[in-house]
Amino acid sequence: MGKQKAVLFFTVFIDMVCFSMIFPVMPYLVKELELSTLSIGIILSIFPLMNFLCSSYWGSLSDRVGRRPVMLWSIAITFFSNILLAFSNLGLILFLARLLGGIGSANISVAQAYMSDISSTEDRTKNLGMMGAMFGLGFIVGPFVGSVLKGYSGTGSAIWVGLGAAILNFINYFSAKQFLTESNQNRNAATKKNLNPFLNILKWLEKPVISQLMFLFFIYVVAFSMMQMTSGFLWKEKYGLTEKQAGLMFVFIGVTSALFQGGLVGLLTKKFNERQLIIGGGIIMGLGLAMIPLPTKENFWVLELLACALLSLGNACITPPLQSWISKKSPPNEIGQALGANQSFGSLGRVIGPALGTFLYSLNYNLPYFISGAIMIIPLLIILRLKR
Repeated sequence: MGKQKAVLFFTVFIDMVCFSMIFPVMPYLVKELELSTLSIGIILSIFPLMNFLCSSYWGSLSDRVGRRPVMLWSIAITFFSNILLAFSNLGLILFLARLLGGIGSANISVAQAYMSDISSTEDRTKNLGMMGAMFGLGFIVGPFVGSVLKGYSGTGSAIWVGLGAAILNFINYFSAKQFLTESNQNRNAATKKNLNPFLNILKWLEKPVISQLMFLFFIYVVAFSMMQMTSGFLWKEKYGLTEKQAGLMFVFIGVTSALFQGGLVGLLTKKFNERQLIIGGGIIMGLGLAMIPLPTKENFWVLELLACALLSLGNACITPPLQSWISKKSPPNEIGQALGANQSFGSLGRVIGPALGTFLYSLNYNLPYFISGAIMIIPLLIILRLKR
């Protein structure tokens, strides 16, 4: 079981590395390929769009045919997407590479379902927290690896970026094939297939408890992404941070989030249940969001790092317990589908949050943070209504 967990952690880590390593590369690549503004927007949006469309499908498919084959298929698709990326000397090839990458990396819900299958009730939240830590570490490592490999790729090319990611996928595939045994002992081949993510979401929004937890996750994602999209502007325009300093702020959030999810969550689950952790996390998250624009230039680093640490702690207390709770309330043969629907619903929050955040920022730079902090009251009201 230890090797299985290691492979799952590695899979989530590589998915996030492959997703985020393109961030520092894309501005140079699209300029070198002389792509239009519209083309850039389409290429950047296709990855999260395919995540939304495919998360619930991969999850439900793993309920039908098993976790192991779906994990192997999705890793293979990600491998081929990065091979395309390596030779993307045309906008169309770059588009196809990101499209396939979005499809393949939508396997997070399958990895979560696999982890739920092999975890005891007591350890489930802790293990999902470790998975969240790998997610955060991948987000930190990815941009660094991408920027380094782009330097070796040359002008108008991402050959080493793509090949580097493909090598990691190759290792991931064979480690999964070697060490992942089938974990889903409740497979049901008669389960109805549904390619429509909206219908999958609506199905689970009709379920008691799970629907409240999905709404809670959606609101949390909206609030967090409002901050995520606008804080770079705030740090530059109000506090005069350089791009490097702003990048280090995001690294700090990623590192502290990984540390809290990887270590602290396991300790907290011994003293508190999921409901109590989510309540505490909501309060901490709301305070952290509201604090973001409050420091002066003189006390910026101390108070801003404290606010970011609160965001990381709140995230650690919300996400793993919520995923664990959903898995416990789902029928054993539909855990993947439920977690996939939750991931897809959260993806909608990542569409709404940035748009709302930038609009509010244009009105007043304080608004995205005060309003996102206030929004976190809604999850508290939801969770307080749920019985223990």
